[in-house]
Amino acid sequence: MTSVSDGTTPAPAGTPPPPRRVSRLRPVLRGLQLPAWSGVQVAVQMLVALLSARWLGPGDRGDLVLATTIATLLLLVSSLGAGAASRVLLAEPGRWWTWSRYVRLAAVLTVPHVLLSATLGLALLVQLSGSGPAVVAPFVVYSATALGAHLLREGLHGLGRHRTTMAIDVAAASVQLLGIAAAHATGHLTPATALWIGAGCYAAAITTQVLVGRATDVLDRGRPPVGAQEFWQRARGFLGVSRFALVAALGQSFVVNGDRLLLGAVGTSAQVGVYAAASSLAQLTWVAPVALTALLTRRTAEDGSLAVWRRLHVPVLLLTGVLAVIVAVLGWIAIPVLLGPEFTAGREVLPVLCAAAVPYASYHLDTAARAGLRDLRSGALGALVGCGVLVVATVAGHWLAGTVGIAYGVLATYLVMAMTVRALMTRGRNAQPDALLGR
Repeated sequence: MTSVSDGTTPAPAGTPPPPRRVSRLRPVLRGLQLPAWSGVQVAVQMLVALLSARWLGPGDRGDLVLATTIATLLLLVSSLGAGAASRVLLAEPGRWWTWSRYVRLAAVLTVPHVLLSATLGLALLVQLSGSGPAVVAPFVVYSATALGAHLLREGLHGLGRHRTTMAIDVAAASVQLLGIAAAHATGHLTPATALWIGAGCYAAAITTQVLVGRATDVLDRGRPPVGAQEFWQRARGFLGVSRFALVAALGQSFVVNGDRLLLGAVGTSAQVGVYAAASSLAQLTWVAPVALTALLTRRTAEDGSLAVWRRLHVPVLLLTGVLAVIVAVLGWIAIPVLLGPEFTAGREVLPVLCAAAVPYASYHLDTAARAGLRDLRSGALGALVGCGVLVVATVAGHWLAGTVGIAYGVLATYLVMAMTVRALMTRGRNAQPDALLGR
């Protein structure tokens, strides 16, 4: 593959070898860079979530969570799985898709997404929350920019710019944090202004992503422009590959965020705000799987085998388990201190959501590895099963135990998803990529 990545460059000829101790440390340090960047990213995003929760209060925070959750689900529908598929198709050697062609596809997909957000998205938001007319414009703009940033982020992962992509996300989240703090300090922080700030950060991220991708992809240089007929033919093929990625991505997003929507349907915005605050803390346990899945998909696509997955999955699950215990203990202490007494009820759901991170990490890693072999069906099937289990388990859990019952429903959902994909993975471990596509 002829693209520039975030890897290290070889030393010039004649350079003396580094000391043995340094040479042994280099692979370890390189392996820690992605989890470190992911940890910073999750930490900044958690600060955004927690401080906005403290400053907005449970009710307004719940309205904001519902708005961003609906926007996330709609962007996955509108993306048609192109983001997840780009991790594979932009990593394969001999590819037709260059960065400029992929950006063109992303722009095309944004147009119907704006219409979807302005109709179905707003209808859902009004139905589930107490949001008024003030959020109409910022919600639509936020949704549009979120889709663009999502597609280009995944495309940069496909080009191998993993650390750069995370750095852009960290910078955008940091600016968002500063913007929310400034709005709070001036007395202008509302769900609408928070959406405007988020949209502005996404727009800045899109600009940076376009420039980075253009500088990275050497295949873009010297390629003649393509006509509309050839582009649409290739686009149909791209989206044909991504159809299973769409199901997987939409299903994964629903099982991650659907508990909040279901709580919004049966509860109040204030309950959603408290639950979402605990959920944001629990997401700190996802540092390792979130950091490594893009790399795992790309390396698997390049190697055509599951060798990288075999080396990674057990250590990552162990690390996730350790982080789950740490976050559950420290979060129990920190919730009333960081957020105030009105969020104390979040203590009940935090340990359950932290425990759910372990099977979630297993599902995520297994799905990413199979995606590298163009097996997008395993993740899609696991996500579909998870969606059904989530609805049944969370509704039953809420009826039996209230808000904490929803958290137990999430735990049950992730366990079923992890077992489903692992069973499919074990059965199809020796399958070739072409066979996985039914070709």
